Amino acid sequence: MVTNRLQQTTPPTHFVIRPNSSLTWRGNVLFFLFMVTLSFSIAGVFTALGAWMVFPFAGLEMAALGAALAVCATRATHCEVISICEDRVEVVIGHHKPEQHYTFNRHWARVILIPSKTKGHPNRLVLSSHGRELEIGACLNNEERLHLARALEQSVA
Repeated sequence: MVTNRLQQTTPPTHFVIRPNSSLTWRGNVLFFLFMVTLSFSIAGVFTALGAWMVFPFAGLEMAALGAALAVCATRATHCEVISICEDRVEVVIGHHKPEQHYTFNRHWARVILIPSKTKGHPNRLVLSSHGRELEIGACLNNEERLHLARALEQSVA
């Protein structure tokens, strides 16, 4: 998901890129608690009927589900902010806080959309200048990446 925060008709222009998150952290916790309650209720019934091995496997299953939900929730906090100023293009990448910072000269920066060599695979959007390349928008689908490439080309030009 791309949010364009155009402050004026002149720079700076900001593009905020985030993955599309279907659930909040609280939503993930509530879903997990519901699944744990349901799974252990069913496992309790089977344990009461004598199939005691169902209970440990239900625990392993819920541990795997919890780990998967935690990984998905952490990836959903990824954020890329592209700021186009008068003389430079800045890209800040991080989770919850800025972790990586890249600066490109605006006059030399190029926005390149690299088509996939294999059908069905996503295109790559690259910002390059002076031999350095940075892939941006990896969490976007091809249509969103194409729109972002066009908007960046217009803003950088």
